[in-house]
Amino acid sequence: MFGWDEFWELIDLLGGRADDDACERLTDVLATRSKAAVVGFADLLAEALYRLDRADLAALPYIDVTDRDGLPVPMSADGFLYARCGVVAAGREAYTHVLADPSGFCSYTAAEYDGEPLLYVAEDAWEQLTGRPWEHEEPYDYETGSNPEGWPGLAPR
Repeated sequence: MFGWDEFWELIDLLGGRADDDACERLTDVLATRSKAAVVGFADLLAEALYRLDRADLAALPYIDVTDRDGLPVPMSADGFLYARCGVVAAGREAYTHVLADPSGFCSYTAAEYDGEPLLYVAEDAWEQLTGRPWEHEEPYDYETGSNPEGWPGLAPR
């Protein structure tokens, strides 16, 4: 069974960042594992992102980005998702810190922590391993606003 320890060991291969090169390295390693490991990785990534899907984190503005009036720019739904990917890519310690102290999320709102490529690691590893398209649906919806506990009062999606 694929567990959190194995998940975080794989995440450590990213070196703290989910850029294209790091995610390609992770994809190549994950593609040498079993099909169950690829699915397990995808499921735990979805769960990790889901747990970070909270209104208090989404309300934080992007760092060093301001509009013409000098006001901070709020995160878009996609920007918030990619920042959450950045937190996961930073590793277990960063992830647990942000869960415990939302102010720790601020540093991951900078554009340099855009972790979008992490979202495609399992899909690419699956296709590399099996030669077939990825058709797995993770048990957690990690899109912004999907976690009802993180968005109290928001109508369920």
